[in-house]
Amino acid sequence: MNRGFKSGKRGSTRLPVEDVEYVEDFGRIIREAREKMGLTQEDLAQQLNEKSTIIRKIEAGEFNPPIELMRKIEKLLKVKLIVPVEEELKDVSKYIEKGEPSKSISLGLFLKKSEERERKKQ
Repeated sequence: MNRGFKSGKRGSTRLPVEDVEYVEDFGRIIREAREKMGLTQEDLAQQLNEKSTIIRKIEAGEFNPPIELMRKIEKLLKVKLIVPVEEELKDVSKYIEKGEPSKSISLGLFLKKSEERERKKQ
């Protein structure tokens, strides 16, 4: 999963901008869409103002590009590569204290607990 973050102007705070992830097998989707449009990796790279080695690595699944580049690829190739992350509401609700809806855990603690649960599943 790749999530987008934006730094504040002062550089000390990182605020989540959006909670998204890349579709599974995005490299194959990009390659097939590029070929369908009759573009070479070099052609695509040139249109995106990127190096062709970056396109080759993305298509081979060796590189997860930044979200800005994925958005440019989506627009150019007219494919869907980025989707919202869907967090189950039941996971969030167990962190909200009962009887006091105004009290809840911090986002950082919630993410830490979510990561711990994911590790336990593996």
